[in-house]
Parts: sequence; C-alpha cells; structure tokens
Amino acid sequence: MYLIEKLAVSLGKKAKILLNVDNNKEQIIVYGAINLLQTISSILWIVMAGFILGVLYEALIFSTAASILRKYSGGVHASSPNRCIIIGTALSCAAGLIIDKLSYNISLTNTIIIGIFFITVSFIIVILKAPVDSIKKPITDLNMKKKFKKNSIIVLIVFSIFIVVLSAFYETTSKLYYLKIIHSIILGILWQSITLTKIGITIFKKADKIYT
Repeated sequence: MYLIEKLAVSLGKKAKILLNVDNNKEQIIVYGAINLLQTISSILWIVMAGFILGVLYEALIFSTAASILRKYSGGVHASSPNRCIIIGTALSCAAGLIIDKLSYNISLTNTIIIGIFFITVSFIIVILKAPVDSIKKPITDLNMKKKFKKNSIIVLIVFSIFIVVLSAFYETTSKLYYLKIIHSIILGILWQSITLTKIGITIFKKADKIYT
C-alpha cells in the first residue's frame, strides 16, 4: 500500500470512530481522502519542480487546465498514485519549459491560428471519445456518460472564451504573461484530449513503464 493510501485509510478509520459511520461511508471517506491527498501532493511537487526550473506558473496553469478537463472527460490512469504524480510533474514542467521558450517567438496572430486548430482538435476528440472511464471504476450509467461529455464540452467552451479575453488583454497591454497563460491553457487541454485517444494512452503507458 502506498503512503497516500495508508494516510487515507488512517483518516478513514479515525473518521469512522469520530463520526460513528458504517463501513460503506468509511470507504467513501477513504476514497475522497485519497483523491484530496493525491491532488495536494501533485500540486506541491509541481510547485517545487516548477520553481526550481523557473516555470512555476506555466507548469501550474498547464496542469490545472488539464485537470479541470480531466475531471469530466476521464482519461488514462497510471499504475500507481506515485507514478501518476511523477509523470504529471515531469509532464507539467516539460510543458512549462516549452511554453517559456515558445512564448518569446510566437506572435498573437500565430497563437490564435494554432490555438483554433488545437482547440478544434480537442473538441472533436472530446465529442468522439469522452468520457473515458477506468477499468476499476467503469461508468455504466448512460445518462452519466452524457452528462460527463456535456460538461467536458462546456469546459472547452469556457476555456475558449477565457483565451479570447486573454488575447484582448495581450493585444492591449503586450504583457508576455498573458501569452504564456494562453499557451499553457491550450497545451493543457490539448494534452488531456490526447490522453483520451489510443495514441495518448500508448504514450502514457510507455511513460508509466519507465518507472516499473
């Protein structure tokens, strides 16, 4: 059992005694604690690695954008929580480094053209593939699947509107960080969309095997 799972189980047992709940509610608490602890741990690792590499907010925005979409679209899972955190941190920081370099060389016009293409690809993938559930927790309810797909599309629409607003801010102020935020969001939702496809799943699984 991994450290996060041990902590979650420990919290679940204490909550069971404190709240006087049954075994089913204890399991729900444990499941929620695992997700919360894994999220906190992942953020902390990205913050530390991003700070060291000088791409803190690029890595965080990339990760946040991907995570928000993933909440509804689903996607491929690592074989363990620890590997998920390692892969997520490495990927976010790598994306941050790429964004940091590209933002100095790509104009707003080119960003808009590339963004329209990538976001359109993301919409197509989400419409065709989302939600992608896990083997351990398959989604059997058809209405639930439709709800997750709908929410995934809404997330992409909201991000698209946000990108338009940021583009207007950059056009007015020429502040580079607006462009970096745009690039971070675009790459974040693109990567998350790719993880819904066979190609993305294959890439993720190969990365997962590196830590086997």
